Order: sequence, then C-alpha cells, then structure tokens
Amino acid sequence: MIEPFMSRDQKSAESEKKEVKKRSKINGPQEHREDRLRKKLKEAKQEISVLKDRLLRTAAEMDNYRKRTEREISQLIESANSGIVKELLPVIDDLERSLNSTHDEVTAKEFRKGIELIYQKLISILRSYGLKKIESLNTPFDVELHDALMQVEKKGVQSGLIIEEHEKGYYFKDKVLRHAKVIVSK
Repeated sequence: MIEPFMSRDQKSAESEKKEVKKRSKINGPQEHREDRLRKKLKEAKQEISVLKDRLLRTAAEMDNYRKRTEREISQLIESANSGIVKELLPVIDDLERSLNSTHDEVTAKEFRKGIELIYQKLISILRSYGLKKIESLNTPFDVELHDALMQVEKKGVQSGLIIEEHEKGYYFKDKVLRHAKVIVSK
C-alpha cells in the first residue's frame, strides 16, 4: 500500500489526533464512571439526610407519646383514687357522729353496735374494689400467705396449724396485699 505523501508536521499532527482519540476512549468511560459515582454519592447523602430527619421526627413523636401516656395514666389513677376516697367519706362521717355521740348518754353496747356498722360499711366498700380477707385460723401455715411471729406448743393441736392471728392478711384482686401475722403450733 502506498501512503500519501505527508510532511513530518502532518504526520505528527495526525499521530497526535490518534493519541487523543485513544486516550478519550480510555479515559472517557473513567470520567463517566466518576460522574455516576459522584451522582450516586450525592443521592445517598440526600437520602441519609431525609432518613435522619425522619428518625428525629419519629423520636420526638415517641417522646411526646410517652409523656402524654404518662400524663393520662396519672390522671386515671388520680380519678380512681378520688372515687375511692369519695366512697369512704360516709364512713368518716359515721365515725365522727359516733365520736360525737360519746358525749351524750350512749351505752357502751350501743356505741359498739355503731362501730360494728361502720366497720361493715367500710369492709363492704373495700370488697367492692377487690379486697378479700385471707382466712388463716386453723389452717396450715403457708409462707405465701402468712408471716409467723412465733411457734407455740399447744396440746391437742396438730403441728403447723395457725392458732392465733395478730394481724389479718388481705388479698387485693387475687394477689396478696398483706401477709397475715400469725402464731403457729409446734
């Protein structure tokens, strides 16, 4: 093949063009790849920013929800307590009347009867809320229900039975509220 006649300058310029084309083919995809990576990085940073914002908002909402729930629970407890106290006011009124009647001519028998009625009224109110007495006398000692104050030998009584109750025990809605303080036979 015969090459057309070219001067050195022409050959040099031609070879330079080929070199530039060659480099652009090699570097072109590299530059394009870097642009794509920069774009992806920018998008990732924006997404991180959006997610951080969303996380902060969610955390603030949860904190507000927790505070609101605590406030509502506190109000419910206060309301329930005021209801119980309101139901106990007649018992206080009855006790005050009983105490005031001691100045009058009231026999001990009448006074005792009045106190018993007040006691029954109080127990009735407390039962309506779930209070229940633990039956202890003449039952076997149970560490889940009783606190033994002492053990005493008693003839004719089986060992481990409760023979005296110093303080009554109570359940509140099937849970032990207070253990009974008892004396147990040896």
